Amino acid sequence: MAKDISDKKRQIVYEKYKKRCAYCGVKLTYDKLQVDHITPKHRGSYNSDLAKYGIVKGTNDLSNLNPSCGSCNSSKSTFTLDKWKEQLGLKHERLLRDNSSYRILNRFGAIKYKNNIKFHFEKYNR
Repeated sequence: MAKDISDKKRQIVYEKYKKRCAYCGVKLTYDKLQVDHITPKHRGSYNSDLAKYGIVKGTNDLSNLNPSCGSCNSSKSTFTLDKWKEQLGLKHERLLRDNSSYRILNRFGAIKYKNNIKFHFEKYNR
């Protein structure tokens, strides 16, 4: 939990998508809520260093905060949303390549793979 985000701001973020993770849509409880920085804060990096690579450092502004479950927040890490979507797409390929149980489930149709990943907030905002 980010210590520099007030309880009031945290409550606003929690209710942003009807108490659901902005990414996978799972129902959240307040005690399990993780506040994600949409544009990552890139911990430990100086703005001058990041600017060399065209990277902007995120802020604690409400417009940069999303409610997240622990697994989505951990998986997203410091990726941008576009880069994270790309990484999520690669997971399917890696599982098919490296995991025989996944390949078997895929052959039997037990795995439903969607090529075009849509986050909950993208569907919510329609």
